[in-house]
Amino acid sequence: MMNKSNPFRHLAMAVFACLMTASCSDVTDDGITLPDGKYPMTFTASVDGLSAPDPATRATTDNTWTGGETVAIQTGSEVKQYTAASGGRLTVAGGADPFYWQSNSETKTVTAWYYGTGYDATPPDGTTWAVQSDQSKTEADNTAGNYRRSDFLYAPATDIPFSGRNSASLSFYHQTARVVVNIVNAEAATDASAIRSVTIGHAGNLALSGSYTPPTGAGVTAGTWNTNSGSPTMGTITPRKLTAPGTLTGGGTALASYAALVIPQQMKGKKFIAVTLANGNTYYYTPTHNGDADLQSGRQHTYDITVKHGYLEVSANTGGSAWGSDGSAEGVTGKYLLDDYAPDKLKIGDYYYNDGETSDGGYRKYSDGSTKIEDIQPVLTGADGNERSVIGIVFWVGSIIGDDPLLPKKHSGCTHGLVAALQDAGQTLWSSSYEDITDNWLSKQDAYGIRTLKETEKMQGYANTKALEGYNASERATGGNSGYTVLPIGLIRSYADAHPAPASSSGWYFPSIKELKFMCWGQNASGESTGGKQMLDTQFAKVSGASSLQSGHYWSSTEYDDRWAWGVYFDSGGVRDYRKDRNSLWVRAVLAF
Repeated sequence: MMNKSNPFRHLAMAVFACLMTASCSDVTDDGITLPDGKYPMTFTASVDGLSAPDPATRATTDNTWTGGETVAIQTGSEVKQYTAASGGRLTVAGGADPFYWQSNSETKTVTAWYYGTGYDATPPDGTTWAVQSDQSKTEADNTAGNYRRSDFLYAPATDIPFSGRNSASLSFYHQTARVVVNIVNAEAATDASAIRSVTIGHAGNLALSGSYTPPTGAGVTAGTWNTNSGSPTMGTITPRKLTAPGTLTGGGTALASYAALVIPQQMKGKKFIAVTLANGNTYYYTPTHNGDADLQSGRQHTYDITVKHGYLEVSANTGGSAWGSDGSAEGVTGKYLLDDYAPDKLKIGDYYYNDGETSDGGYRKYSDGSTKIEDIQPVLTGADGNERSVIGIVFWVGSIIGDDPLLPKKHSGCTHGLVAALQDAGQTLWSSSYEDITDNWLSKQDAYGIRTLKETEKMQGYANTKALEGYNASERATGGNSGYTVLPIGLIRSYADAHPAPASSSGWYFPSIKELKFMCWGQNASGESTGGKQMLDTQFAKVSGASSLQSGHYWSSTEYDDRWAWGVYFDSGGVRDYRKDRNSLWVRAVLAF
């Protein structure tokens, strides 16, 4: 199957010239009826003048008879087996009787078909046909192997009169689609050895079989396929590597080219082409428009693919081209992965480990604004060969030291982003009693780089946390004043003891309202939403021991006034104030790295 579209030229595959081998003197007395066994129909098959794209393995797949192919020819209800010679002449197989003319006034309706898997006398009407999954497999006496076995040709019904038998023709057409993948010699693929494999389809999303109905009506050459009824075989196709690489859009020769014969079907929105490099990285092409990979009978769909460092850039010809053409695309460029979201770039969704390193989490963003999360799993062995564990997921990329004056003083290297913890620290009141901590205590302190907990437009959760730790240790929240203790601080300290953070990080802290809302909304979201929560929950599901964010309310370290503190409702992204001493909310720690 294919990813983007490239034209397949129809293979007008067999001109059957019906030749009479008897003389006019053999006609019976009535001038109409012909003597039995005197006027056989003989057929000659010829190719429609199309050059084969891979001369080393000419076959019906390349619009050429090589000799030995078996063809089923039907007139009326009778089907006979004929064998092709390399020159194109067809003879009845096994010494059986050929078809005969019975009258010099009759017209015969002739259809024919060819299966790459061998002769079958059953007319292909409502039957199931399947292509081979491993079309790269060849044999000593069959260099096209499973690729050739996947070919299916059909010659639509043609009326041949006795009087026109010498000029009549019967043309065959490919009923499968042909997908050609050209790898461009550039970027991450400048040597053929860099490509480990190319695959059509992914995880069984490609129909390898379908129910076929022959074409009917004047000028109709392609039958119809149904891959939705019954139980079609699903899988993927390993294409055949062509000995002669194809021609690229705008000229030039591909680094390597691959071809596959595919049951016609629509692959929009599905992982259609996978390219795996020698280093083990696999990148996928997913068509986004109807014409990108609407695979059609008798059409060749060609995709020129540049393997970038982290994604595929694809050009294709929407609609397909003629079968047997050079396979060049017409420069319809598909969406491409933005550079900042390549696998080797730090981005939201990446895994953060207890060794202070990160790895690709599979989050992708494309030029058309669409996003997706690939099924990329954690890498639990570090570059030093030691085992490691995931302790959080990146939800913000970029430095926050401009917002938090204490962070650069204590952890100057924490300029890369923010990480959400894998589990909640717990659920609690903000405090049992209440007071305005900013006005009554913090405004008089010099040790924390801030004088207020009421700042809502800065990511200063680290400074807030250190200030609240100082407050909890002060006389205002100890002894007889213990009811004023800010309770989430204790939960986060307990979480940090149980889940140590790397020394290179800030350590776990109580997020400010700005940090908390973007944890829920997603980085740089302009309004209340849950895109960030959804991304984090997807990633948490990949990590053993992690738990999803609650669809409930979470505290921040940002104070509103004496009685209220800010929080976020993670079911909708709503930001509001909650009573410190009455509302029990969830707490999730974060860290800067």
